[in-house]
Amino acid sequence: MKKKLVLGMVSMMGLFSLAACGNSANDAVVETKAGDVTQQELYDAMKAKVGDQYVSQLAMTKILEDKYKVTDKEIDAAYKTFEDQYGDQLASMLQQSGYTEKSFKSDYLKFDLLSTKAAEASVDTSDKALEAYYKTWQPNITVEHILVADKAKADELHKKVTTGGNFEELAKANSTDTGSATQGGKLAPFGPGKMLPQFEKAAYALKNKGDISPVVKTDAGYHIIKMLDHPAKTDFAKDKAQVKKDYLASKVTAESKTAALEKLYKKADVKIDDKDLKDAFKQYDGSASTDSSTTK
Repeated sequence: MKKKLVLGMVSMMGLFSLAACGNSANDAVVETKAGDVTQQELYDAMKAKVGDQYVSQLAMTKILEDKYKVTDKEIDAAYKTFEDQYGDQLASMLQQSGYTEKSFKSDYLKFDLLSTKAAEASVDTSDKALEAYYKTWQPNITVEHILVADKAKADELHKKVTTGGNFEELAKANSTDTGSATQGGKLAPFGPGKMLPQFEKAAYALKNKGDISPVVKTDAGYHIIKMLDHPAKTDFAKDKAQVKKDYLASKVTAESKTAALEKLYKKADVKIDDKDLKDAFKQYDGSASTDSSTTK
């Protein structure tokens, strides 16, 4: 039931820094009896492999930072959401993608947060817009769940959790949602539209802490849901801060981020001095869409 972690390119910051340091491009970074690997060779190899993607992100980060700021506190908070969602699996997932915790924060999360702020800047957050959104808005809720593939197994577990069985321990031992299972089945807080419809309906039907749902079938399997926190909707003035946060989140998409970056790129007077990197900014200058349309 968790969102899929989609990481960007493999972090190459340290390697590019290594290739750029020293007094000479011919200085060796690796020495062998068969021959040395020079800084220039390393740089050329990395440029050929990830140069376009990496240099565009480096440049766009500078362009974004000229207008928006992201604090270490914001980056740490964003990282915490991944920790809450993926638990013990996060470290291995980052490692498989070539990230350390430090590089994930500095390369991936920082750029994503800056891009988010750029997209948010074009969203109408007037009281009129927020009040219209508030009519259907619901507070985020927090639940635990157990997911299994078999209905009979779900019925067996449901009987246990409703007759005194420890929900968290049963989730750890049985749930096939391995990310939340390690957390005793706990999911990150979510609002309407964030989960599968059947799951969301059953979760929001639980009003009190400790309430347990019937067995719920979704495309993912069979769920048992336990309510941890279901805040009540109060009034617009009291809920406004969270309403604004959720409204912005509903409006910021991958497409709106790209649109915001395209606008910033066009105003930044970007010049590419390395001919090998001439296509690095195609996704922002409009040539990518032009190329695709001419090849249809």
